[in-house]
Amino acid sequence: DAEGLRRCFGRISSFPCSGRCDSLRPIFMSRPSQPLYILVLSLLTLTSAFLLFQVQPVISKFILPWFGGSPGVWTTCMLFFQIVLFLGYTYAHLLGKLPRKVQAVLHACLLLAALVFLPITPDESWKPTGSEDPSGRILMLLMMTVGLPYFVLSSTSPLVQVWFTRGAAGANPWRLYALSNIGSLVALLSFPFFFEPRWDVVWLSKAWSGLFVVGMLLCLLALWMDFQRGGTVQDANASAESAADDHPGLWRRVLWMLLPAMASVVLLAATNHVCQDVAVIPFMWVVPLSLYLLTFVICFEHERWYARFPALWAAPALVVLFVTCTWDQLNDYSWWPDELDLMPNYLFELGWAFGAMFLACMICHGELTRLKPSPKHLTSFYLHMSAGGALGGLFVSLVAPRLFARHSEWPGGLIAVFLLTFVVLLVLSWQVKSRAVKSALFALVGIAGASGALFMGKLGWKSTEGKIVMLRNFYGTLAVTEWSPEDPASHSRELSNGGIIHGQQNFAPEYRGDPTSYYGHETGVGKALDSLKSRPDGVRVGIVGMGAGTAACYARSGDTYRFYDINPDVPRVAQKYFTYLPDLEKRGAKLEIVVSDARLALEREEPQQFDVLLLDAFSGDSVPAHLLTKEAFEIYRRHMKPDGIIAVHVTNSYLRLAPLMAKTAAELGYKTRRITTESDGGDHDSTDYMLLTNNETFLAATEDVLPDEDELKMEAKVNARVWTDKRHDLFQILMMELE
Repeated sequence: DAEGLRRCFGRISSFPCSGRCDSLRPIFMSRPSQPLYILVLSLLTLTSAFLLFQVQPVISKFILPWFGGSPGVWTTCMLFFQIVLFLGYTYAHLLGKLPRKVQAVLHACLLLAALVFLPITPDESWKPTGSEDPSGRILMLLMMTVGLPYFVLSSTSPLVQVWFTRGAAGANPWRLYALSNIGSLVALLSFPFFFEPRWDVVWLSKAWSGLFVVGMLLCLLALWMDFQRGGTVQDANASAESAADDHPGLWRRVLWMLLPAMASVVLLAATNHVCQDVAVIPFMWVVPLSLYLLTFVICFEHERWYARFPALWAAPALVVLFVTCTWDQLNDYSWWPDELDLMPNYLFELGWAFGAMFLACMICHGELTRLKPSPKHLTSFYLHMSAGGALGGLFVSLVAPRLFARHSEWPGGLIAVFLLTFVVLLVLSWQVKSRAVKSALFALVGIAGASGALFMGKLGWKSTEGKIVMLRNFYGTLAVTEWSPEDPASHSRELSNGGIIHGQQNFAPEYRGDPTSYYGHETGVGKALDSLKSRPDGVRVGIVGMGAGTAACYARSGDTYRFYDINPDVPRVAQKYFTYLPDLEKRGAKLEIVVSDARLALEREEPQQFDVLLLDAFSGDSVPAHLLTKEAFEIYRRHMKPDGIIAVHVTNSYLRLAPLMAKTAAELGYKTRRITTESDGGDHDSTDYMLLTNNETFLAATEDVLPDEDELKMEAKVNARVWTDKRHDLFQILMMELE
């Protein structure tokens, strides 16, 4: 304590160095001024919040290639961060119940222990070895790599606000929470636009570790300053606070958990929703998370932004949430006018989805701020709030994949917030004093609520007509749709992952063995596989991404077709509901199936001597970036015959992959052919393939079939670097034009 320090300095004064020590005495013995105290705590708040949210995209991008590039990797990482955040808030809440001297010593020891985990670069021994569900391995990896540093950071915000409350007279700690979220926003938005394009993830992880040391020094300084200031100011604050202490009851505490849980579900469901069909990239992670944090900033900075005028947010939210929940079904109705298209391209779809998520989180967090307690219950409030966020993460990451066959948590979460918004507007209508205004509001809310409930009930979830199987796991959602099963001449089935077709088959006897969708004879892979027909001996073909197994149509007696797929459900579905793979074996070809991430499997295997290797591993329309890096192609080259052909399926609605593949081919010394085809309106879809080979015979016999001039002009503007394992940026090849 202060008296002990004075006695210590009294003894030191008898030493020969006492003259020099006298100059240090004012530094250690004087009580820090309130402006300096607030400045240090503000800097600590910003630094810890920046570190807390900068590490999320850094570490997630680092391990994304190890687990197949699935959207589930980010969701599982978010689950870990939410759970540790809850544990950190729990620690902060319990720490506040200990004597202040014990608090200081315990937290200082924890800060020093966290330094042992630096740098936070994950060891490659954590790479998965098989097709096991990777959720548990990801959680354990994160715990052993960044667990304690993240735990310490997560406890910093509530602890700083406690120190701020008892060390700064008359201070408002809630604005410090808003400041914390500003630091988090800066961390998130700076990653895809500033850090990711300039440095690889190894450098970023080391730079983060260095900044963490700076943050811990700031935290130790804040601990000392709290010890110096808190004793006298705390008593004054406690007496002023006791009158405002409202002792929150059980129902209020339940809402402290329920409202953040709803917001967390909507956040993670929105992220899954866009990543499934666009791309699993940090940009698609940080935008919704940034909007989520922005709602905290708006709601907690001052009551004027939400608490005083909730109707200004609730009214538009009611409309936007209703349209978002029912848009897919509206488009299925013939009476809906075709010219009324609110989603002309995917950028509008993204903007609308993120807007709906933002308004939903605003309602949840705005109502949360209206229920916040006096500062005495600050840590308890944050504890309940973080518990709700963790419960939402648990639901989306672990419960929903086992409960739903599709991503039903997205419309389900929005409908839940829609009902909450309806209740908010109903209560606000009751509180209006003017009878005329009250009647008008009641009528408006009643019509909106009744029509919304009836319309949503009538439309229900997205149609499941014709779907004979629907599956969901860590790697995505699979559905098999059957058409005209009663008519042998037109009977067909289609496999889809998310909203993207992954193969289809016409079961009419004369068409049963024809390659359809993206694999017809005029496509790039069709030309590559047809070029093998002249070879008398059996050929070896590797296929990364099985789908329905359509490429097996090209197999002949004596051939070996080796399929790689990370999703264990895909081979079961392909063999049970389609005949491409069984027919391959009936023709005398050999079928080999490897259930694993293709790149990890190829790293471990002996050279396969492939004549053709097809890269077609998409999840929805998103691309596992680790399969397209320079290091990945060096692995593929080891498995190819000298005249082999690597066929890269670059068909995509959101990303321009062809310029990237052209640069990668040049870097590795390959020549290329590009083959594009147009949809025929029937069994064959539009395709785009890049063929990498040094087979001069094939190159001489095959001409480029390029897309139209407008697309080539847009591609000429793409300045993407060759991707490497440590540095790859999908944002550079994202289609951003609005036409």
